[in-house]
Amino acid sequence: MLPSRLCEFCRRLEPMCPKTVMSHLDRTIFDEKKLLEFAELGSYLEYDLFGTELLNYQFNTSVDMPSDNDRIKTLRSLISQGYEDRIVISHDIHTKNRLVKYGGHGYSHILNNIVPKMLLRGISQESIDKILLGNPKRWLTFK
Repeated sequence: MLPSRLCEFCRRLEPMCPKTVMSHLDRTIFDEKKLLEFAELGSYLEYDLFGTELLNYQFNTSVDMPSDNDRIKTLRSLISQGYEDRIVISHDIHTKNRLVKYGGHGYSHILNNIVPKMLLRGISQESIDKILLGNPKRWLTFK
């Protein structure tokens, strides 16, 4: 099912829509116009493949995987369009080859490599703090 169709479904389930997270957007929506249309639906926008630098998506080889630099450019675009309160990021460490011990990028990749690059690319510390701390806290808080 397309992410937009899932979000439309979730919007009908108010009040759950603000707690919906659409993950793996880094390999799902590449067109900026479509991404902004999707962002308007109100879910959190999760870029969770940081550190995954592949030629293509293994389950659909026609999908070119973005690099971490591409992901940062997309985040910067979303922030400039006013969506910094809806962005969450992570790295999809689910196999041992992604751990530092086995040659992978490890759990510190975002803090050690991505955050400095985000700052270098003009993303403010305030926006980074929202993405890394404020947004996950708000998403995970239930009343």
